[in-house]
Amino acid sequence: MSKALTEQISRKIGAGNGWLPFDEFMREALYAPELGYYESGQVFGAEGDFVTGAEVGPWLALGFADLLEWGWKQLGAPDDWTLIEQGGGEGRLLCDVLGMLKARQMTMPANVYAVERSAQLSQRQEKAYAALGVEVSLLESLDEAPVLENVLYFSNELPDAFPVKCFARQGGVMLERGVALGEQGEFVWQERQSDALPSIDEKFVAAWPEGYISEWNPHLADWQADISRIMQRGFVFTVDYGFAQSEYYRAQRIEGTLLAHLKHDVEHDVLSDPGSRDITAHVDFTALGRAGRKAGFDMSCWITQGAWLAQSSAVQAFIQQAVMQPSDKSTAVMAQAKRMLLPQGMGDLFKLSVQSKGVAATAPGYLVSFNRVAALGIGDA
Repeated sequence: MSKALTEQISRKIGAGNGWLPFDEFMREALYAPELGYYESGQVFGAEGDFVTGAEVGPWLALGFADLLEWGWKQLGAPDDWTLIEQGGGEGRLLCDVLGMLKARQMTMPANVYAVERSAQLSQRQEKAYAALGVEVSLLESLDEAPVLENVLYFSNELPDAFPVKCFARQGGVMLERGVALGEQGEFVWQERQSDALPSIDEKFVAAWPEGYISEWNPHLADWQADISRIMQRGFVFTVDYGFAQSEYYRAQRIEGTLLAHLKHDVEHDVLSDPGSRDITAHVDFTALGRAGRKAGFDMSCWITQGAWLAQSSAVQAFIQQAVMQPSDKSTAVMAQAKRMLLPQGMGDLFKLSVQSKGVAATAPGYLVSFNRVAALGIGDA
């Protein structure tokens, strides 16, 4: 436990008349300078608390390389284009993607930006890019990026780490859940009336039982607006775990999706020991699509990670090569592939969304048969 972080959050609760909205608690727990979770030592991989797709073999990099080449061609194969990754962890995915793009018959990006708010992770990324020998401009936020004409932007497991607000349905009304101090000074949940509540379709709300708990992400709109501000034309490729809003807020999901990761175990206690554990919530891709529409984006494709990767020509070629050259290494590689592609692994829970601005809103041809964007109901509200 970080005593300094606990005391800092406690002071914020005191300054807020004994109550702190959960998104502010989550922001402090994850991102407080020098104290938050993402400023701690090792958060990813076997030595950390959880594993992202970037650590599970080459599959994400292969899939993104195919998408980026497709997007570059949709932009007219420009000589002057920019590649942006946001929330790249320790830099492995961007390094792998750049290496794969070099082997293709395409112009390499004139500018490469890595956007990372964590000082500790930014330092690790800088070392990774230097070791690869590529020039990458490191930015703390998209606010530091200039306006760019041709942009391909991608992220893996980014919006699930945005601070969320929480609510509970009590007595037939929706109350905002925040954090207060218990009798022993511990952090406890407390509900209050609030003007900052989400707009959720009444057909979902009407089916909720008493005591229904969930969350919403108020920061999707700002994120989409920030990307749009610097992008005159281009594509946004987002991979994360999540659902359409109809699934996110189904009546049976009575405790929402908020959880923590600690030493590769799932923890439902997100209030204890802030700074010691990852806190995350699934992504409402309907809300993401609607926020993007307001920012000037069209979402043309939404597909499961398993279907996306299975249709990727680079992934198919890599699998074929592994099958034709059996060895202990290829067996391990195929085990990783199963984890990334199959429904019982990460294949169904994780999704890919494709958004565009200033260019024809079309899904990649090789993904059209598996496109589920209509299921998001983006135009329903």
